[in-house]
Amino acid sequence: MLLVSWHGLYIVIASAVLLWPTRHALADEDSLTSSQQAGRALLQDTVTDQGTSATFSSQDFILLNGFLIFFMQIGFVAAETGQGRAKNVRNILLKNLVNIMLCALCWWAVGYAFAYGKSAGGILGVSHFFSDGEDPGSKPWFFTWTFCLSSVTIASGCLAERTHLFVYPAYTALLSTLVHPVVAHWVWAPDSWLNSASGGALGECRFLDFAGGAVVHVVGGLTGLIGAALCGPRMGRFEDGVLKELPGHDVSSVSLGSLMLWFGWFGFNCGSTYIYMADGGSLASAAVSRVALNMTLCASAAGVTALVVASLQSAGTFDLAICCNGLMSGLSASTANVGFFTPWAAVITGTLAGLLYVASSRLLLRAGIDDPLDSSAIHAGSGLLGLVLSGFLARPAYVEAMLGRSCGGVVYGQNGGVQLGMQLLGLTVTLAWTGVWALAAFSLLKRLQLLRVDQVTELAGIDNMEHGGPAYPEFLQRATQNS
Repeated sequence: MLLVSWHGLYIVIASAVLLWPTRHALADEDSLTSSQQAGRALLQDTVTDQGTSATFSSQDFILLNGFLIFFMQIGFVAAETGQGRAKNVRNILLKNLVNIMLCALCWWAVGYAFAYGKSAGGILGVSHFFSDGEDPGSKPWFFTWTFCLSSVTIASGCLAERTHLFVYPAYTALLSTLVHPVVAHWVWAPDSWLNSASGGALGECRFLDFAGGAVVHVVGGLTGLIGAALCGPRMGRFEDGVLKELPGHDVSSVSLGSLMLWFGWFGFNCGSTYIYMADGGSLASAAVSRVALNMTLCASAAGVTALVVASLQSAGTFDLAICCNGLMSGLSASTANVGFFTPWAAVITGTLAGLLYVASSRLLLRAGIDDPLDSSAIHAGSGLLGLVLSGFLARPAYVEAMLGRSCGGVVYGQNGGVQLGMQLLGLTVTLAWTGVWALAAFSLLKRLQLLRVDQVTELAGIDNMEHGGPAYPEFLQRATQNS
């Protein structure tokens, strides 16, 4: 009983000590005059309007969004392994890790400098090699690296299940050091030839690519498409001219991977908003909210459209993979324009992206091109669509707020024709630069017989022949027991 009493007394004393400062704080708050309270509220509003506090700046927001984009690699791996067959899972996991590590080294050494260094004649950057002398006001290394990494990963999905492991570091080095950086410099460097403010032939308008429709999705998707075409289809995909399904081994992984990608995609678009509006404030907050809304609507409209259209074409079958790929096509299309569009334009973009994905996927199969993940249809096709639609639907007020240019889409009539021309010009040079290098690289690998594994390896599974055994040993044990 005595022990209980002492415990009770201790609790009472401790509570009094803890609550005493709160009591005085409340008393001090009550003692403030109305003018002092109004001054405190005004100070809080001022800090909010400035957009940054002493401890959290727009650069911190950009870095956090870079973490979200890096998280997309988990989604890419999950979707690719799920749509691949069990006998190639180790290969898929390893090549993605190799891509990540090599891309980081290449971007640090050369890629970042070519993309965001001091411009040489508006063609490419020539400073910040090995991240030397990067100042906080420039685009941060980590955030921009995740963009380059995404373009590399997009291309890898097109080549799955039949290529040598050596192929991935070869094209990763090329994309990370030359292809992606040069396109990024043309598109986003303010003093590049494509964004020259001198007027003349290029006019007043600037090529609009909000967060990587060309720089990430067209570059990665076109590279993968050319690689898949030169590599040829997987064995058994087209037998005597008849299409044969080669289903993946884990649909749950595909679905989870798609949701992870959707989550990480907010980093692409919301983080890019703070690149354009680095001063922050209420205008930036409103823009970020609009960007998040637009990309959500675009993805949803694309996913629903692809699912319904594919179902009508297949006599009522609802395909999970098509739904997942459809929503990712909407996300890819939104990346090009989400900061320049109104919500109704985002819904239109998503609907068209869903339709284009279904059509592009079927067109690739008719052409005999085997893309196991439909990465080229998702990213190259939808990225191209989003860039072209900017020439029609970009709202001038949003372009003015982001870029300081008095231009908009054709439907708004404010330099619309010039803006559409800029979109077509930017797309043309992106396709040409990427296509030439991808064609040269994969043609050389094919000539050296380094592009594709031999038939025995492909039939037995790359895991069994090159990686020490399957990723799921129990599958092999059960197959052996059953036989």
